[in-house]
Amino acid sequence: MTLDLARQSYSRAAQAGVVAPEDPHAIIGLTLTELQSSMEALRVAAQNGAAMPSGPMTRALAALYLLQNSLDFERGGEIAPALFRVYEYCRVQVVGAFTREADPQGLEKAISFIASLRSAWSEIKDRTAAE
Repeated sequence: MTLDLARQSYSRAAQAGVVAPEDPHAIIGLTLTELQSSMEALRVAAQNGAAMPSGPMTRALAALYLLQNSLDFERGGEIAPALFRVYEYCRVQVVGAFTREADPQGLEKAISFIASLRSAWSEIKDRTAAE
């Protein structure tokens, strides 16, 4: 999936009343936000012993797919493969949480990874805007 495909997806969402960003940096930031939110919904369901909601799982997997496919392995240096591994770890945790076959601490760790990435991504945008 490329950023153009992500824009198309967000454009469809815009037709439903959701504003789609044009800036690739904003698209990734929005995707990280949606991923964290979806993973947290799975965590809450798991903690409450409730049925796992399929919507957050689907959104989390779609976000992870977008993030993995937006990586540039040619120009990304060491960071692209490292991010791919983080996203893959998160994917395994999301599926494991949904099927209740994973250690709950794994999902917590995955949420923490994504929260850290969101924070770093926001700092990059702030630093870039200041320059």
